[in-house]
Amino acid sequence: MTASIMVVREYLKLLKEFVVKDPLDKTEEIYFFKEVKPKFYQWLIYHVELNSIETAKPFPDGKNIFRYYGKQLSFLNRFLRQNEFHYQYYKLDATEMDNFYFVRGVEIPHQQIIEMPEVDQSFSTNMDYLFAKFMAYENLQGYILGEMRKLSQKPELPNFPNEDIAIRLKWTGDKTNLVEVIYGLFYTGQLNSGNATVADIIKWMEHHLQIDLSRSYKNFIDIKNRKRDSPTKFLDKMKDFILQRIDEDNRFKPNRGIKLIEDRGNK
Repeated sequence: MTASIMVVREYLKLLKEFVVKDPLDKTEEIYFFKEVKPKFYQWLIYHVELNSIETAKPFPDGKNIFRYYGKQLSFLNRFLRQNEFHYQYYKLDATEMDNFYFVRGVEIPHQQIIEMPEVDQSFSTNMDYLFAKFMAYENLQGYILGEMRKLSQKPELPNFPNEDIAIRLKWTGDKTNLVEVIYGLFYTGQLNSGNATVADIIKWMEHHLQIDLSRSYKNFIDIKNRKRDSPTKFLDKMKDFILQRIDEDNRFKPNRGIKLIEDRGNK
């Protein structure tokens, strides 16, 4: 593991020499700090974190180690949730903010808080470290889940129902309405015990509802910036329709009371 860290550091040193020596135009700079550097830097983060995880692993006992890995997995998931906006930008391969995120010396608007420990401005941008950390943490999640499967002696993935048999549905409503639903599910922690990220939910919705949500994070910004309407206009509408239907069902209907009494008498 130490040898891997040394190798990655050596390659990062070579990359830095290349970038400092040969000036890049803006397009090349964005590509380098968005695609190239993070793919190398992720392995430095990965091996450092993995070394910490394995060093602190409890005495060999299946249950203790399983719980320990579960806590480590929760930590990784919590980090991704805390950086949800930027993680979604990474997962959806968005480009709208690239000129701010991946060009050296540019300040990010709106005072966005981004983790950026790198101090060398000649080899750093606002977001390349965070992208590398996203990649590293995804790999760590895969490693930990693999170890947990071994401990549970169930390495196989669960079998899911045949999707060809299931009814296939397609979202035909407004995309912004679906984005409201997605963020509602995320912020109330309805999926995977609250561990599902917005990006996870979006990918699931895209697959199962046959819709492209690549600009969903921008839709959510539009939702937050609504002036006249409620930010949860669609969810409010759903609530109104449900309440209306409940009121209609609860209204007095001829013979309804008699039937309820008969049903009780037959019990």
